[in-house]
Amino acid sequence: MVKVSISLPNNTQITFESEESEVLHEVVGMVLRDLPRDLMRSPSDSGRNTAGATADKSTTAVASALSTATTTPEPAPPVEPSTPAAIASSKPSTNPAKGNGTTMPPEFLSESGRAAFTDFCQNASPMGDMRRVVVAAEGASRHFGIDGVNAEELVWLFDVAGWRKPGNFTQTLRNAARSKFGWLERIPGRSGRYAATTLGLTKTLLSS
Repeated sequence: MVKVSISLPNNTQITFESEESEVLHEVVGMVLRDLPRDLMRSPSDSGRNTAGATADKSTTAVASALSTATTTPEPAPPVEPSTPAAIASSKPSTNPAKGNGTTMPPEFLSESGRAAFTDFCQNASPMGDMRRVVVAAEGASRHFGIDGVNAEELVWLFDVAGWRKPGNFTQTLRNAARSKFGWLERIPGRSGRYAATTLGLTKTLLSS
């Protein structure tokens, strides 16, 4: 059993215990990353920053009020009857792209596949970014029929699963593929693509 205690400047103490050091490492990293900044400051720092924060909020409120008062709504455009050409052009694209311009594989368009993938991820309920990446890779293989995943696809897959995204998917993939863990493996000839290993599935699916 590994035990870690964190003492904050406001005399708050947080303690974690786990039998797996890698799980403890991920949990501590998540807590330190998501912990509110107010808890990380000493009482004296909070006092000095209160006046400045109040002034900033007041300035923002005044600017917002002025912007609202001076904005004149534009007249609504006239309603035109729909034509066959307009209806055809309004149909959604069959090959959508994410905000970064990366086109999603057509396999991801299956509604039944998305529903099955979401159920698979929620039932597995993995804890930690690396375990979630392993489950996402296996779920994509089972329900979308793709050979491994890359960092760009994981952004979309985590949204479908309803998970919080890590800061860097590429680094998370590499960490899970390191010899220390061996939960993922590179796919030969497919740069940046990884697939779940038997050990990775044991650590994520069979242990849940």
